[in-house]
Amino acid sequence: MAYKTEYLPLALDDLRSIFRYIIHELESPVAAEKLLSRIDKEIQKISENLFCCHLYFPLEKLKYEYRVLHINNYSLFYTVDKEKIEIHRVIYSKRDILQLLKEQEIPNSKGK
Repeated sequence: MAYKTEYLPLALDDLRSIFRYIIHELESPVAAEKLLSRIDKEIQKISENLFCCHLYFPLEKLKYEYRVLHINNYSLFYTVDKEKIEIHRVIYSKRDILQLLKEQEIPNSKGK
């Protein structure tokens, strides 16, 4: 049974930025299409086997229990809910991943 997949707005922004960077800066639209196609295929695999990717264990505690999937030079972070998979971020692996994930969580914690 495949679970529903939901991309959070920040994950969609990440994907748009990655796509634009590869097309405009690297001048490789074919590589951009291949990467996005691979991401789609990998997410489909996750939706059929929710726990196939390992847990992300940062040095500091985060609000969510993320699972991480590495695709080329990118790390895709997702959480598993009872009914769906939520894609939180797609981050270039050499960036400060912990800091980016923490920044994402700050607005959510202010409402509490």
